[in-house]
Amino acid sequence: MAKFYQISTQDGNKIDLTLNLGALAELSKSRKDLSDRYFELYKKMQGKNAGLNEVEMGEVLYIAYACAHVGEDIPDLITFLHNLTDNREEFGRVFQQLFGIQEKKQNLQQPSRKQRRR
Repeated sequence: MAKFYQISTQDGNKIDLTLNLGALAELSKSRKDLSDRYFELYKKMQGKNAGLNEVEMGEVLYIAYACAHVGEDIPDLITFLHNLTDNREEFGRVFQQLFGIQEKKQNLQQPSRKQRRR
């Protein structure tokens, strides 16, 4: 089952996003251009000294929105970006959640439950 994350819009509503592989596969059937762009951006993220700028991050959020709404009419990219929250902290947090980055950081920061025996 797909895991959904939410981000705020300008009017204070929340919209669903997912990058579930099943949803990406479904998206590739109806919007191959978006799934190809996702994998292009993902590859760029994996490169040495690489990173995405905010507009590219917004594109990933748009693709995640499209994955959460496969088969539905969705706005174009520019309309979607205009409608997103201006809260950069939320924007970045949700972007990281989509890739499990915050979950990985939390797991690394938790102390080991194993106790040393002497």
